[in-house]
Amino acid sequence: MKFCLVVPEEFQRHFKAHSFEISGLLNCANVLGGDVCTINEDLTAYTHIMTNVSSTESEYISLIRQEVPDATVIACLDYGFSVINQYFLPGFEKRIGVVMSRADHIFSVNKNQVEWMKLVVPDKPIHHIPHPSDTERIKKFRRPNEQKTQGVAVMWHQYDNYQAQPLLILKAVEKRLKRRIQKTLIGIKSGKMLELGMATLTAGIPVISDDHPDPAMRGKPIDPDMTKVAGRAPLGTAWDAVMPYLGVEDWYGILSGYIAALDLYTVNSIGRFGIDCAGVGTPCVASDKQDSAKLLWPLTTVDPFEPTRAIQHMTKLLSDREWYTKAQRIADKNLSHFGFAASKERMMRILKETKS
Repeated sequence: MKFCLVVPEEFQRHFKAHSFEISGLLNCANVLGGDVCTINEDLTAYTHIMTNVSSTESEYISLIRQEVPDATVIACLDYGFSVINQYFLPGFEKRIGVVMSRADHIFSVNKNQVEWMKLVVPDKPIHHIPHPSDTERIKKFRRPNEQKTQGVAVMWHQYDNYQAQPLLILKAVEKRLKRRIQKTLIGIKSGKMLELGMATLTAGIPVISDDHPDPAMRGKPIDPDMTKVAGRAPLGTAWDAVMPYLGVEDWYGILSGYIAALDLYTVNSIGRFGIDCAGVGTPCVASDKQDSAKLLWPLTTVDPFEPTRAIQHMTKLLSDREWYTKAQRIADKNLSHFGFAASKERMMRILKETKS
């Protein structure tokens, strides 16, 4: 088998620039030992070609089928949000169904979307394969619990501007514990916030340290655009800090420093943040809309629309060391489900099926 993944040029640039890949889609190439190509390259040497299906690549399958008619074509549905309502306009689902039917194999990375896709492509089996995650490398960023000094991290999602609710939950936890918790909104993409008109309030934003070799850079925002989307607020009234997404190694290095995490994502998705938390050993109170939540965080999975259990679980994580350790242990036991070995086994099982 000679495998390649066909993606837009910016995806390919990201893959070439990082030896350690965070994108689940791009990790498919690592799992199957293949190449990452663009649609404009010569694909005739490949026997198995995978592409994802989104607003910019919906016709890739048709082009691949024409260029390499004998290749096994795999369609990956990898949306991180509710696919039918938020992308497929009425009538367009028929077109995407026709295009996807030209693939030999179709799979969704989100379990909740498999049944939807069966309605869009009724004549093909729809498989569920979670995005691969480089769990073994992520685990290398783990810290001893005594070195987790950054308080509680709350995940920011570009498809779900859900900030007031987790902040209210953490303030309620503070009242129960009778002490302050450092509360940080992490993973912000300032460019996307500007594009979507999102903003936040915070007591502090990360700045370049005083030991930077260029004195002119010291004390300046790590992300220059952060000041455009983050307004200043008195300590205790909003987020204590906001942290932008800084790249693969920095992301895991930062995440491993939090004692716990809170993710109330209201949109159905694979739940990669929960996987990242499990990888670095940071227990997470996770939304039950995420596929990974019940497998990795069964003790702390909650309805994101209801605050009571989230308050209870976070309070217990921060006050009961035995329960905290148990939550960590369960996540660690099940983390390999999303690793490269298990991912390859799932993929190869599908690829061994007879072409349709």
